[in-house]
Amino acid sequence: MKNINATLRTKETPEQKKPILRLAEISFAYPGQPAILEQISLTVCKNDFLVISGPNGSGKTTLLKIILGLLKAQKGTAQIGGGLPPKPVIGYLPQKAHINSGFPATVWEVLTLAARQRKNKAQAWETMVRVGLLTKKDALLGTLSGGQLQRVFLARALLNKPEIIILDEPTNNLDNRGKQELYQLLAALHQEGLTIIAVTHDLAALRPYASRLLLMANKKVTEIPPEKWKVV
Repeated sequence: MKNINATLRTKETPEQKKPILRLAEISFAYPGQPAILEQISLTVCKNDFLVISGPNGSGKTTLLKIILGLLKAQKGTAQIGGGLPPKPVIGYLPQKAHINSGFPATVWEVLTLAARQRKNKAQAWETMVRVGLLTKKDALLGTLSGGQLQRVFLARALLNKPEIIILDEPTNNLDNRGKQELYQLLAALHQEGLTIIAVTHDLAALRPYASRLLLMANKKVTEIPPEKWKVV
């Protein structure tokens, strides 16, 4: 896999500074429960690598689901893109992504099934190469490591050529090698121009790859300036 110097920052262009997501005064509560989010405002720009961390129950996954449109905030607005069609395509890797590891299918079969149409087979191949799974093309899912299986999930999310990738705890249950390979892959995707939003408890490991860092606690979101990242 390509070695990425994740701490190297390139000069941002005006296009990269273009807002791609805006949350304004978002508040949310599950039925019969107190609010988990209160007046959250956030702007994400094109090619941000935004890392979100915080304690369990602080609303990280809930915030992602509001961005994705899977939940509707009781107050506030979530705007993807500039408010006019077409909206940016979003790829999503949920916390509990699932493929039955006992299902008798290979990596290639899973990706071509996800591509659905024969005309997308070239795209499935390109994506498989992109995530470093070419040598596992004919491997059954049940023979893959946790990190390799997570790359299959990421490849499926990339098939629609998203502009934004959202990941919820992408390195859960991965060993150190699997984590580092996934981090380097995300860094490479970021350098290609993707906007990445990742929720993680593994802050120390993912922080060097980030362009922005948010902490969630007490129903709020706080952005941490880069000069304070080492003490977070």
